[in-house]
Amino acid sequence: MSKFRIGLSLVLLGGLLCGWTCVAAEPAKPNLILIFADDLGYGDVGCYGGKLVPTPAIDSLARDGVRCTDGYVTAPVCAPSRCGIMTGAYNQRFGMQWNDDRKKYSLGRHKLLPQALQAAGYVTGHIGKWNIPVDVKDCFDDVYDLIDWEADYFPDKDGHYHGVDNPAEIGSSKVQGVWGPEKPGDEYLTDRLGRHACEFIEKRGRGDKPFFLYLAFNAVHSPWHGKKEVAARYAHLTPPLNFYAAMVASLDENIGRVLAKLKAAGLEENTLVAFTADNGPALGGSRVVVWPEHWPKEILVGSAGPLNGHKAKFLEGGIREAFLLRWPARLKAGEVYRQPVSTMDLYPTFCAAGSAPVPDGTTLNGVNLLPHLRGEKSGAPHDILFWKNGEEGAVRQGDWKLLLSRLQPKLQLFNLADDLGEKRDLAAEKPELAAKLHKAWLDWSATLPPRANPPSAKAGKGKQGAGAGKSAQNRGVLFETKDKNRDGKLSREEFMANQLDPEPAKKRFEQWDADKDGHLSREEFVNMGGKTK
Repeated sequence: MSKFRIGLSLVLLGGLLCGWTCVAAEPAKPNLILIFADDLGYGDVGCYGGKLVPTPAIDSLARDGVRCTDGYVTAPVCAPSRCGIMTGAYNQRFGMQWNDDRKKYSLGRHKLLPQALQAAGYVTGHIGKWNIPVDVKDCFDDVYDLIDWEADYFPDKDGHYHGVDNPAEIGSSKVQGVWGPEKPGDEYLTDRLGRHACEFIEKRGRGDKPFFLYLAFNAVHSPWHGKKEVAARYAHLTPPLNFYAAMVASLDENIGRVLAKLKAAGLEENTLVAFTADNGPALGGSRVVVWPEHWPKEILVGSAGPLNGHKAKFLEGGIREAFLLRWPARLKAGEVYRQPVSTMDLYPTFCAAGSAPVPDGTTLNGVNLLPHLRGEKSGAPHDILFWKNGEEGAVRQGDWKLLLSRLQPKLQLFNLADDLGEKRDLAAEKPELAAKLHKAWLDWSATLPPRANPPSAKAGKGKQGAGAGKSAQNRGVLFETKDKNRDGKLSREEFMANQLDPEPAKKRFEQWDADKDGHLSREEFVNMGGKTK
């Protein structure tokens, strides 16, 4: 063979080897795991100062990944919060403001996170609580232990867990304070979810596609049930905290099982794991069905740590959660990120990690956090964040937070850098800032549709007390959001904005315009054309 041919062959072989090398060097898409707890307080996790029980598995995510100090959910109750994390958007955009709206709202063309990842070649799995009015089987390849609302932690005599895998059961049996199982060998529900997660990883981790697993524990939501094998360990605690402690420990133990499975399968390095929860700790007592007589009448079941408030409140204790991300291949271990982030950021973050385009017809409010967490982008991911349920809600911009209440004082202003516990109201000292944040909230609210399941305008008619005026208060705040030019009346254009039923809405405008001046006064709007008696 001539020297020319030999040289040409070497060049071609070198090019071919370079091509193979370049292909081999392309990073594989990461596996993605989103772990979502239920009713877990900010102060219940060790790496956030929790002291009730050790949480070594959850803490390891902070040690080996990034701990966000200011991680928020989009609502302080479960159904809208879960809408926010799965849509990557403000749940209020879909008419979903509170749990009452959960069966009534529609997403339209908006696709959920698992649907976006499926389109990008991911195999998807869901385990546990769903609570979204979309067929879960349209979003996931594998589905286990489907829970709509809450569920018993031990099976009945027939082996069925009340509230699991049964569309007719949206709740548990409502029996509190159970140490089980009664029947030897029955599996605790949190252990069952953890086992199915490990089986999913074992099954799908061997395939040629990356996987996305949404592991949505119902723990530590009521009913408060614990394994009797650990009852003595927590006997020093007042019920239901003894049960709650056992449940937190079991939650952490099963997260540890999942992390160990990833490591054993050789998948740890290139798997992005995110952990957070849907809202703050719950109040026990009169608000809970079948409350044991010998338990405290009012008790916070869990801890918000240094924060004020709890589940169903827009104080920090209701909306700020543990928020952890670990991806050894791409995120530096042991980092602490202090800018405000939101659960709606996980949709674009997971899509960016998995090179998944945002589907057509889907508009996100979340932000890809990866460049921020890696130090490639400076500044806060969000200039401002909003929360809303009717006339209540909150705004955070920088260190400042405005709290809106339907009770007096209706506006409260806090500096979270100096007052994390929201104890000192500065609204009177800084009225211009309070007004600015309030206007921002009203302007944002004006872009939203009405609630999918609004309180009835006739609800409470003829009744006394706080319930009697609730519908009028809700319509009052709706009037403020629609009155964009703040002139105290609604033009036809202002009234028609964001109406989902334009033709009937035109008729309502004409009917409610009692004095026929072409505008709706606040009284006409709130009373729907009637007069205040």
